[in-house]
Amino acid sequence: MIVALGEEAYRVGDRQLNYVVRSPTGVAGLITPWNTPFMLESWKLAPALAAGCPVVLKPAEWTPLSANLWPEILSAAGVPDGVVNIVHGIGAEAGQALVDHPDVPLISFTGSTTTGRHIVRSSAEHLKTLSMELGGKSPVVVFADADLDAALDSVLFGVFSLNGERCTAGSRVLVERSVYDDFTRRLAERAERVRVGAPGDPSTEVGALVHPEHYARVMDYVETGRGEAKLVAGGGRPSHLPEGNYLQPTVFADVPRDARIFQEEIFGPVVAVAPFDDEAEAVELANSTRYGLAAYVWTGDLRRGHRVAHAVESGMVWVNSHNVRDLRTPFGGVKDSGLGREGGAHSIDFFTESKIVHVMLSEVDTPRFGVS
Repeated sequence: MIVALGEEAYRVGDRQLNYVVRSPTGVAGLITPWNTPFMLESWKLAPALAAGCPVVLKPAEWTPLSANLWPEILSAAGVPDGVVNIVHGIGAEAGQALVDHPDVPLISFTGSTTTGRHIVRSSAEHLKTLSMELGGKSPVVVFADADLDAALDSVLFGVFSLNGERCTAGSRVLVERSVYDDFTRRLAERAERVRVGAPGDPSTEVGALVHPEHYARVMDYVETGRGEAKLVAGGGRPSHLPEGNYLQPTVFADVPRDARIFQEEIFGPVVAVAPFDDEAEAVELANSTRYGLAAYVWTGDLRRGHRVAHAVESGMVWVNSHNVRDLRTPFGGVKDSGLGREGGAHSIDFFTESKIVHVMLSEVDTPRFGVS
């Protein structure tokens, strides 16, 4: 099967035409996470099918139910039975089987860096094509000349929306020292007013964390943070919610760069705030973790916005904005945040193999070997 997607052709005068054709890589193993499961499944399913790849989808074991909607949706869209297959199970069994199978040449994974490393090692036997969208500890750099009201709104939304359970959460906020105290105070005051409640309540802004195991992990980071930095908001269970996986939006200030809550992905409604004195220090702090997925820069100087965006080690940077995606653009990170890119044409590159065809348009003057 040849996928007719775009054209790439090179003509050498009247002598030669070179053109690229693409074909589906083969069965695509899609392993998706438990945060925003249905959306992330769609981000992988759509381009895989557009590229002509049959799919085996392995959703996260903590959030399996939304994946069961896909057969009905795909059938209504005219996708033949057997093109998309859904396999439920724990990662160590169902996910591992996909990674190990020699007839699954491609794995697209979104999840933790630890699991991503394991997939890379396991897939080496068959030299699989891989896309690994892994963890993040994304910095938000706020300069004193920024629109501080807009920056504050963005910080709150970026780290507390989706309960902080998002890989691109701006969980490290770096603020220029001249506005640091005021910005941090306002951030803490706003965090205290964030509405925590049942996920089904339309007024809820932060709901329950996904699972008791994950809740315990996030709470362990909160307790660690108490000994590393200054707790200025949250830090415990809301008084009106005595049961369930609920945590108040939590803000730590004056966080040193070597603190665990500054260096490690928490994946919950917890933010670390630290000051910087100049642009060089801001970039240094932003780059001081092993992650490099997303970054956010707030400044009134667009030239500085470009400079910092180029200097920050991350796969994606937003200047004067929170995480507003254009799905045509590449999504992915550097360092421990993964490898490969998906999104738009980048997804087609990932799910297809390219072949170059060389066609001679005139006689070829080939050296004649073996002629005496």
